[in-house]
Amino acid sequence: MNKRIVISGAPGTGKTSLIKELSNRGYICHPEISREIIADQIATKGSITPWQDLNSFSKIVIEKRLNQFKQASNKIEFYDRGIIDALAYLLKDNIAIKQEWEAIAKKYRYFNKAFITPPWKDIYHTDEERKEDFSTATEVHKFMIETYKLYDYQVITIPKTSISDRINFILNEIEQ
Repeated sequence: MNKRIVISGAPGTGKTSLIKELSNRGYICHPEISREIIADQIATKGSITPWQDLNSFSKIVIEKRLNQFKQASNKIEFYDRGIIDALAYLLKDNIAIKQEWEAIAKKYRYFNKAFITPPWKDIYHTDEERKEDFSTATEVHKFMIETYKLYDYQVITIPKTSISDRINFILNEIEQ
């Protein structure tokens, strides 16, 4: 059985740094796609961003994450966010989850442990694609935990330590 490992959490909590290090260690990793979509929308003056049209944005994100999920063919693969993340953002904004998306989340299951990076003010920053302030990121964090639990994942909080120690923590948790 393939293990599809999700590293999730609020924006600016170190997920992408962990994915890069896992990739450097030889693991197959799937990049965060939200930033790519947002950058494209900004460049083309489009309106499919989380702050303009969360529903349309979520549709694209879910489709692309589903494609990432289906591409897995190795024993272990890591994902910078998963399908559930899109649902967490919808729930945070009190937007109903479409039945189709609900069905996708239930059918395409990642490894039973979801690894969550907690809000970490020391490393947090905003940029062109990440507009949430730290307070909003903390709120997103709560919804990530709740939503992963809602879909029957065991939520594992990654400690605020060095990237190497965080990677070792994840790898140890996967082996248990």
